[in-house]
Parts: sequence; structure tokens; C-alpha cells
Amino acid sequence: MKGLKIFIVSVLLFLTGEAFASQAPPQGQPQSQPSTLALRLNDVFRMMLESNLSVAVARLPPDVAQSATGTYLQPFQPTLHVSGTGTRGTTPSISLLNGAPFLFQLTHSYEVGIGQRLRTGTSYALDVTMNRATSNNLFFLYNPSWFAQLRYAIAQPLLRNLGSGVNGHSIRIAQNNHRISESQFEQQMMDLVEQAQNNYWDYVFSIEDMKVKQESVQLAEKTLEENQMKVAAGVLAPLDVVQAESQVANMQDALIVSTYTSRQNEDQLKKTITNQPDPGLLLAKITPVDALRRPAPEDLVSITDAIRIALENRPEMKQARLAVDNAEIDRGYTKNQTLPVLDVNAAYTQTGLAGIPNLASPLGGIPIVGVIPGPSGGMSDALRQLVHADYKTYSFGFNLQIPLSNKAARSDYDRALSAKKLAQAQVDGTAQQIALEVRNAMIRVEMNRAHIETAAKARETAQKTLDAEQKKFDLGVSTLFFVLQDQTNLAIAETNEVQALVNYTKSLVALDRATGQTLSRNRIVIEKATPRIASN
Repeated sequence: MKGLKIFIVSVLLFLTGEAFASQAPPQGQPQSQPSTLALRLNDVFRMMLESNLSVAVARLPPDVAQSATGTYLQPFQPTLHVSGTGTRGTTPSISLLNGAPFLFQLTHSYEVGIGQRLRTGTSYALDVTMNRATSNNLFFLYNPSWFAQLRYAIAQPLLRNLGSGVNGHSIRIAQNNHRISESQFEQQMMDLVEQAQNNYWDYVFSIEDMKVKQESVQLAEKTLEENQMKVAAGVLAPLDVVQAESQVANMQDALIVSTYTSRQNEDQLKKTITNQPDPGLLLAKITPVDALRRPAPEDLVSITDAIRIALENRPEMKQARLAVDNAEIDRGYTKNQTLPVLDVNAAYTQTGLAGIPNLASPLGGIPIVGVIPGPSGGMSDALRQLVHADYKTYSFGFNLQIPLSNKAARSDYDRALSAKKLAQAQVDGTAQQIALEVRNAMIRVEMNRAHIETAAKARETAQKTLDAEQKKFDLGVSTLFFVLQDQTNLAIAETNEVQALVNYTKSLVALDRATGQTLSRNRIVIEKATPRIASN
């Protein structure tokens, strides 16, 4: 029996973390971590935000959504284009009007321009063209010649595709999708913080439960020693010792189970605060610092205020409202697409021409100097005419297209209208579900608050019952069976009281989650998909 007790004690020492030989670093390597790590909940949050793998993964979707928004800006970005073309050719002539038996031409054409479509639907373009031509055609006034042109053009839709709301609908939806992604990240962070809190309090419970089990083992061992002494003195029968030994074994077994559970809860908490592939690589023994919550009057607000706070703060409501906004944007766009096309356009062109005059005349040999309209010169002279706007051209126009059958566009509009109604219904459904979750969370808080009182009363009663039964046993008017039974009942009552405190604390955590206050309660703020703990 003594050897069995030594073995059990050794196992308990190993499981409670006092024997870390199997986790120690190899001989000759320095210990890189402290043997114990005292943590407050605030420390858990800080380490989780810095190292938790789930947080690192959850940060990525908002960045992806933000990048996707930029792709819808491409149709509205200004475009600069530059082109150049050179052509040389010789063709036979079939007419005297070609000015030569065979026509030789060498041309160079260059163009620079900028254009853009604005979100209002307006399109503009500005193009500068310079052409140089050389030919053996005797009828050319300039040979070589430089022809320059500056053209301004603008077009504006008046019905379909009019306005920034219509043309920028994809951008607005993408921006809302980015906000939805940020809200989903906030929701994930709330879930992770809630999980971290629950892991912390589960670990606190397992430690407190171990203490209860250790006290039960000590009490059972004390009873065993006293009974062994009484058997040796002939006061008790040997059967009472067997019963006491059975009680010790049962209590030790409960302690072993509680110890294993504590190690599992500790590993779960380590997973929350580390990015190690194996949380067990964090060798330090975690020691929680924060104490369990006792009920306080300010823990609860009225159910009406709680639901109002939840509807204002829950990310699910933000996402549902943004979905309605997206549906309305789509509805407005599809309605606009059912309109006819009516565009107006205008253009203004400035022209310049210069070159070396061709003095020869195949018609009678009469020189044509003086009838050439433009000045002689080169490219600079053509550009000078261009700037002075000596030669101008104006143009105005419109384009009207009326679809004779517009079933496709109207069907798309009907689809968008139904989608908006669905999104609005989902808002109402989400609000109803949130209200139900808040009510359930408050009921659990009230239930666990009452459970704390009854559990404390049960523990006090169990202690008094054990004390009274022990006195009766010492006086010889009771049996050991009832004493051991009352010891078991006391251990259960003490565990239930600790569990009631943990359940109450966790129910407050669940209430914060139901009202959307998980992050604000713990002073965690999110800026550009980067969560951090706010300074005091």
C-alpha cells in the first residue's frame, strides 16, 4: 500500500508541472523560457494579437477586398497614348492628275493624345497629330509638307449611363464589400477574444478543481490514518480501514483526471497565445492571475438597452445593412440600364499646314507662287499656325438609340428589385436573431448568478453535515460509510461552487459577445485590419 501511494504521488507531481524533466531542453542548451508564466487576461489578449495564427489569417481578407476595389477604377483612369507610323511606297499612275507617271510617296505620322471617361459618364479626348509627306506629285502645293492638327472632343450621355452613381456602381459595391470584409474580421476577432476568455476561465476552473481534489485527498488520507490507529487500538473493525482506503483511491483517481484536464486546458490556452506549430513547445507553466468574477449590480442593464446596444454594435447588423446598400446600388444601376441611349457630343479642331512650296506647274508652265495659302517653312511653322488657330473646325452631334424590345434589361431590374427585398428581409431576420441571443445571454447570466448562491449554500450545508457526521462517528453513533459519503458530497459541492463562479464569468463573456461589446470591453481597437489594445 505504501508503494502504491508513492507511485501515485509521483504521477501527480509530474502532471501538475512540478516535474518538467521530459520537457526540459537538451543538456548544454540554455533554458529559453521561464519555468512559470503569470498571465492576466490582458496579457493573453496582447500575446494573442501578436502571435495567434488565426488572427494572422483573418487579417488577409480585408486586404484582398481593398485591393479588389482598385480594379474597378481602371475604366475611369486617364490614358496617354503615343503612336508613330512611317510609310514609303511607289505606285503606277493611270491619270495625269496624279502629277507623275508613277507616284512616289513617303509619309511619317505621329500622334500624342490623352483621354478619360469620368464617373459622371462624360468622356473627353485631346489629340495632337503631326504628319510629314514627301511625294513626286507635281500638284502638291508643298513638297515636303507638314500637317498639324489639334482636336478636342467631348461626349456626354443624357439618359443611360448618366451620373456617378450609375457609372461608379461597381466601385461603390466593392467599397461596401471591403467594409463587409472589415466587419467580418471584427466578428472573427470577437469570436477569438471570446474563445480566449473561455479558455482562460476553463484553465482557472481546472486549477481550482485540482485544489479541491487535493484537499479531498488530504482529508481522505487523514481519515485513513485515524482509522488505522483506531483499528490498531481495537476500536474499529478492519473493514473500516478498507473503506477508508477505497475512499483515498477514489479521491486520488479524481485528482488524476482533474490534473490531466488541467493540462489539456493549459495547452488550449497556449494555442491562443503562440504561433508555434505545437503549443506544447511553450515550456513555461502558465499561472493565471485574474480572479473569478463575483456578481455585481452593474453586470446587467435592462433588456431594452441591451438589445439596442447589440443592434448598434453587432458586426452582423453592419454586414446586413451594407448588403441592403449593395442591393440598392444594383437596383439603381439596372433601372438606369432600361433607359434609351441619348448622347451628345462636340469637337473642336485646330489645323496648321506648312512646307516647301512646289513652284513647278504642269498646267501651262505658269508659276503658282502667291496662290499658296499657307506660309513656307517646316514643322515649327505648322505648329505655329496650330497655336494661333488660323484654321478651325467645329462639330456638334447627338446619338439616340431606343430599344424596340427591352426584356433583358427589365428582367435584370426585376432581379435586382427582388434581391433588395430579400436583403431587407435578412436585416429584419438578423435583428430578431440578435435580440433572441441577447435575451438568452441575459437569462444565462441571471441563472448562473442564482446558481452561485445555491452552490455556496450547498457547500456550506455539506461542510456542516460532514462536521456533524464526523462528531457522531467519533462518539460511536454513526458509521464510517456515512462519513466517507459526506466527504464525497463536500468535494462535489466545492467543485460545483467553483463551476458556478466560472459559469457566471463565462456567461458575462457571452453577454458581451451577444451585445457586440467584446472588443470595447477589453479595450481592443481595430485600425486597417490591425487589432491592438488601446492605451489607457
